[in-house]
Amino acid sequence: MTLGACSLLPETSLDYQKSPMLAPLVLTEGQTTRPIQPLFAIPDVTTPAENVAVVTEGKGRKQHFAAPLPKPLAIAEVKNAAPIKDSPLKPIIVKDGNNHPVLQTAGDIRLIWDDLERVLTKANIKISDRNQSLGLYFVELSEKSVKQLYQLKLTRTSNDNVISLQKDDDTLADAVVSQRLFETLLTHWPNN
Repeated sequence: MTLGACSLLPETSLDYQKSPMLAPLVLTEGQTTRPIQPLFAIPDVTTPAENVAVVTEGKGRKQHFAAPLPKPLAIAEVKNAAPIKDSPLKPIIVKDGNNHPVLQTAGDIRLIWDDLERVLTKANIKISDRNQSLGLYFVELSEKSVKQLYQLKLTRTSNDNVISLQKDDDTLADAVVSQRLFETLLTHWPNN
């Protein structure tokens, strides 16, 4: 036998609603039964408007009680709430594991990238190139009247963002040069 589809089977899930009421079970004389009582009393609510429930306890005794209504929802009023800023926090100079200065800040890395570019422009630090996907600004810094190209690297860590100064991909810049640059950047960084 093959069935083409489930629609060939009749829908019988609601047939219980059409079932006839049967007469109560009649016990023969002399047979004893244990009375079955519900474990918990089920209240009969008269009407939702009255909000009164009636519980029938042992031996037909009825007890009326009012069902407690939930407390009204209190809506807190916000008075002159300042808009929440998404702007990053002002960075601070901290030492990394190698005791080398880095800038540390919290916030959205895209906004920090934009702030960093504005700060570099305000501080008159020449940006020769940038690569946002790598988080790099290539900046020219004068050291002993000689211009040298450095990488200012913005890195996302687990908790915050770190800005470090590097000579190349593998070498950190001198700690004195990094400290001086970061102090200059902090003087031009917008206060939040």
